Amino acid sequence: MASSAPQSSSTPPPAITSTPPPDVLQPAEEAPSPQHSSTAPRILQIGTRASALAIAQVNIFTSILTTLHPTLPTKTVPISVAGDRDKTTDLHTLAQTGKSLWTEELEVLLLKGEIDCIVHSLKDVPTKVVTGCEVKIVGDRGERRDCVVFPTRRSTTTADGSTAYIGDEDGNPDASEPSHKKQKIAGSSSIPPPHPQKLSDLPPNSIVGTSSIRRSAMIRRRYPHLRIQDVRGNIGTRLRKLDDPAHGYDCIILAATGLQRLGFGERISEWLDPGSDHDAEEGGTEEEGKERGKGDMLHAVGQGGIGLEIREGDEWMKGLLAGREGQRGVVVNRVSWECQAERSLLRTLEGGCSVPVGVSCSWANSSSPSSTTAITGNENNPTPEDTTNDIPPSQKMSPGTLHIRASVTSVDGTRFVSASRKQWVSNDQEADEAGWEVARTLVDRGAGSILEGINLNRGMVERGDGA
Repeated sequence: MASSAPQSSSTPPPAITSTPPPDVLQPAEEAPSPQHSSTAPRILQIGTRASALAIAQVNIFTSILTTLHPTLPTKTVPISVAGDRDKTTDLHTLAQTGKSLWTEELEVLLLKGEIDCIVHSLKDVPTKVVTGCEVKIVGDRGERRDCVVFPTRRSTTTADGSTAYIGDEDGNPDASEPSHKKQKIAGSSSIPPPHPQKLSDLPPNSIVGTSSIRRSAMIRRRYPHLRIQDVRGNIGTRLRKLDDPAHGYDCIILAATGLQRLGFGERISEWLDPGSDHDAEEGGTEEEGKERGKGDMLHAVGQGGIGLEIREGDEWMKGLLAGREGQRGVVVNRVSWECQAERSLLRTLEGGCSVPVGVSCSWANSSSPSSTTAITGNENNPTPEDTTNDIPPSQKMSPGTLHIRASVTSVDGTRFVSASRKQWVSNDQEADEAGWEVARTLVDRGAGSILEGINLNRGMVERGDGA
């Protein structure tokens, strides 16, 4: 969903500062920047949401950056944004306000020059950013897939009639804490994992928690016997709600990368597989397009990626992101290109968090980080798909054939179309084109009628501009 120019900001809480030795980098004179002494090194001021996941992603970004600039001082400026403050209204309703739920207040600070950049979960960044800003995709991409999490705490009625919780399978009293923070209870016995452990095992009318309209639509399409219930809050809050029987959730669906980055990876019970490359052909009838990938669970645009928003024309920031001689730099070409293709597709459809669009990308004839054809493991101990660390650095940066798949599903799950495209990609323009072409195919196959009333920009699809 396109974002309008921000009008106001929130007062940021105390910043988190790192103070390594002085760096020799100086700010570009033409770029707006926070106040700093002419004799002191410039501090990179990083804006972000105040959640634990947001801070973890800042740490990922700064760890990458310090390999290029080991003496660069940084300061993290976390603030609470609109999407964080309203924890009760469902996201689909909030999105109808026309505001950027996760970015607007931060963009105000960026344009004022009070911060130098913003670290985002890329999937939360509108595909049309506010005028004066631009988005870079930084670092390797994390796990793209969604996953299912089942409760590990269960309740029992004691002799005096009160309710007591049974711990997780290791006897821990709170399974909502990361494994490295848990302490085993002396004398506790092992408890078998709860059942079922897959969505397909759930009986009719079981309650699945998610705040995503895309996940809701796909679950309704594939598992129409299940009930969807909204669940809001950060990852820790959602896990606590799941583990408390009073909230009634039989499972919840989350982005796996968030769980992994916060140390909750062991809570993953089932991976929602985006499927194989059976939808590789570009042609076919509308009916064939509707049937392809019918059981696949495609992820959100940009999921697993880290987005960095900077001011347009800020040469100091761009200089920090560029690699020095013999170094790769902060931006990984293939990761950036596949995310750009996904965002181009969503932008062409004028979609956002209120549109049920799913995607999946892979690189043909390579052990790409986004490959979905070599997933191993079992239902109790799933193995994540390959990451960008598993391929040579030179291949991460080289051109290749991008295979992008996408689907649009009606909110009630009864209507569905899919499309895919394989295209050689060696630059940003070709990545944008790949996404736009898939969007056009989706519309030709009937996505327009599904998205009618969800701000589909038919003119853009027909003209091919703005993608």
